[in-house]
Amino acid sequence: MEKFFNTAGPCIPDRHYMLPSEARCADLHQLVREERYFVIHAPRQVGKTTLIQHFVHRINQEGRYLAVYCTLETAHNITDVTRGMGVILHVIQKAIRYNPHAEPKMELVDLDQPDTALNSTLATYCAAIDKPLVLMIDEADCLEDGLLISFLRQLRQGYVERGHIPFVHSLALVGMRNIRDYKSMIRNGRETLGSASPFNIVSKALTIRNFTHDELKSLLLQHTEATGQLFSDEVIARLFYYSNGQPWLCNA
Repeated sequence: MEKFFNTAGPCIPDRHYMLPSEARCADLHQLVREERYFVIHAPRQVGKTTLIQHFVHRINQEGRYLAVYCTLETAHNITDVTRGMGVILHVIQKAIRYNPHAEPKMELVDLDQPDTALNSTLATYCAAIDKPLVLMIDEADCLEDGLLISFLRQLRQGYVERGHIPFVHSLALVGMRNIRDYKSMIRNGRETLGSASPFNIVSKALTIRNFTHDELKSLLLQHTEATGQLFSDEVIARLFYYSNGQPWLCNA
């Protein structure tokens, strides 16, 4: 298949001209080894989804962990906790069902108890599998209000208890916002989070930088090698000046 510069959705190595996203982010492997829960935040269309999908693929190929990617986009604007938690659980279950490295598949538990369902389901699944679970949750910052609080509280409970109850080994919340900005998605400012804030499970917040001049040059060189079309240094410099290395603009 002839490759092209992608401007719609995540990049796929055998379809698109692309650069390794991990070079533009911190050492994700180290965070996983250290069992960290962390945030990856950056503006739209800089390569967040490409980064974590590629990272999940690499981890699964290495065989030490079971890595799962899912996106919570379909839970956007759902404020009812019961309905929203059902959507979240089915999204995770579907991601595991179609992950060829995931055996056994996930069974949902306690759906009639939305404030414990996520925690119970993940704990039960982590006890059933033979590898530590690494969970990459895209569009995590689309959750709002009570659903967001319940989601984070259940993750925090699992994080705190995982010394004696199986739970997610390492987890990334991916979106446009840093964890400290999630509080802005709670419309009722009077609602207290208590002393055990669900926002304190994250140990590190990462972002993804734009392409450097040399990285843009390397991206264009892929096209040159495939088609023979040359880009002069002047053209590359002009492209970098107008795009500032923003990945979507560079591809466009």
